[in-house]
Amino acid sequence: MKQTRLFTTPFRDRLFTALGLLLLLGGWQLLSFLTHDILVASPAQTVASLWDMLSTAYFREHSLVTLKRIFIGILFGGMGGFVLGVTAGLNRDIRNLLNPLRWIMLSISPVVVVVLAMLWFGMGSTMVIFIASVLIMPIVYVNTVKGIEMVDTTLVEMAQLYRFSLFMRIRDLYTPAIIGPLSAAMVLVICMGVRVVLLAELMGANDGIGYAVGTTRTDLDTPRLFAWILVSLAMVSVLEFCLLRPVEKHFRKWQS
Repeated sequence: MKQTRLFTTPFRDRLFTALGLLLLLGGWQLLSFLTHDILVASPAQTVASLWDMLSTAYFREHSLVTLKRIFIGILFGGMGGFVLGVTAGLNRDIRNLLNPLRWIMLSISPVVVVVLAMLWFGMGSTMVIFIASVLIMPIVYVNTVKGIEMVDTTLVEMAQLYRFSLFMRIRDLYTPAIIGPLSAAMVLVICMGVRVVLLAELMGANDGIGYAVGTTRTDLDTPRLFAWILVSLAMVSVLEFCLLRPVEKHFRKWQS
């Protein structure tokens, strides 16, 4: 019984996660063995290239620029989506008014947004941050509205009966309901933020990781290309586990 219980604890989750990671590494190694080095760099080549990059000013400059753009883009897009979502969730007329814009922003291709932003803002940080904010905002907006719609109508009526102020209703009634959907959305927001920023930098910036990826493609430096991919994955991990998870844990304690 004790062995069965042990195998159903978080140890089992960590075990299968580690097995999944090993399968990915094995598949990567096999693919690099079956193809040319120009097409797929091996894990050893990638790690060696990453190690060489870590001590260079080139790596630090481009990584810091991209991190700054990701942070500002997520901040602006998240705040805009949250404010509009709360407003639309509390007012049906505003929600219907914003529905066409919400549908357009969720349906439009990121490539189209990149091209338009390059036309409007030229190349640089403003263009990249604008793209990230525009593509992140509707995700936060939709999940915020859904969270408010999940609030029990009897609780809303009780708050109105006891004449709760708007601030009290948002703080004590709606915010706890929003935390669940919004926490799930933020994982997607972080991943999308990194992808969108890299895409925008690749297509229309003179610095950043996306720009560096473009130069590796031109130079046919595949190990460095895969090294930059590992860096982007590390950024997602750092943002999720060092920033999002502690915030989510704090809000879940407050929610209960």
